[in-house]
Formats: sequence, C-alpha cells, structure tokens
Amino acid sequence: MKVKDIMEPIKNWLTPEMTLHQAIEVMHRTKRGHGLSVNGIVVLDTAMNLVGIVSTKDILRIIIPSHMYFEEHHTHIDWPSLRQEKSMIAESMTVDKIMSDDVRVIAAEETLLRCADMLLTDQIRRLPVIRHDGKVVGIVYLRDVYNALTKLLIE
Repeated sequence: MKVKDIMEPIKNWLTPEMTLHQAIEVMHRTKRGHGLSVNGIVVLDTAMNLVGIVSTKDILRIIIPSHMYFEEHHTHIDWPSLRQEKSMIAESMTVDKIMSDDVRVIAAEETLLRCADMLLTDQIRRLPVIRHDGKVVGIVYLRDVYNALTKLLIE
C-alpha cells in the first residue's frame, strides 16, 4: 500500500500573509473525511510551493498565556481583557510568524511502512504528501497510517 492510497487530498491551505484569525477560520471549515476539523494545515506561497505548516498546537501557544501552563487555578484571570488582547493578536499576527518552516514531506508513491517510520522517528502526527514535481497534493496522518497498517495486520 502507498501513501497516495490513504492520504487526505489538499482542499484548503494557508498563505504566509494570512492573519492568525483567518488561519483559524480556514482550519475550522476544513474537514477531514470523518467530518472533524483538521489539526494541521499546510502553508503555500503564491506559486503553490510548500513553505510551512501550522498546527493547532502552534495556535494554542499564541492564544494561551504562557503563565497559564503552570498555574493550577485560573480564577484570578480577567477573561474579557484576555480575550480582547488575544483577539487583537489574532487580527494582527500573520501565519509566517507561527508556522513551522522545517517541514518533512513524503512522496505520494512511498510505502506506508516508510511513512510510519518517518512519523515515528520524527515524532510528528502528519506529513505533507508531494508528487514528483514537489507540489503538495495531500496530507497523511499518523492515525490513518495506524488504521491502514493495523487493518492489514488483523485481516
């Protein structure tokens, strides 16, 4: 079985110039085959070349104050002002400021075993899938590789 057999085709993507607010909107409306929103999305330039990837973790790191990671109780936080502050950031910060630009990719013709090895070795949850000319055609997710390989194992 090949990566192209289980990849999720690219439906939407981000551009480096988009605001964080726009990125969140695109991610919310981009659904996977099972109907849930994506947890990561590619960033393409105007020539449709891969320049980065943004995950829900990248966005959460921006919208959740770092001091909240360590506190147990958050009753003292002024949520309305925090929301206002983070909304202003979401409107002004661009995708290129939060995206990961060191993105591993995998060829559409590569095997699922090679894909699983890359995902596990690099401890990542998704890989952009490229065709022979380097253009992104899809994304393959750890969960889908797991489902395909375990299905083959138990059949």
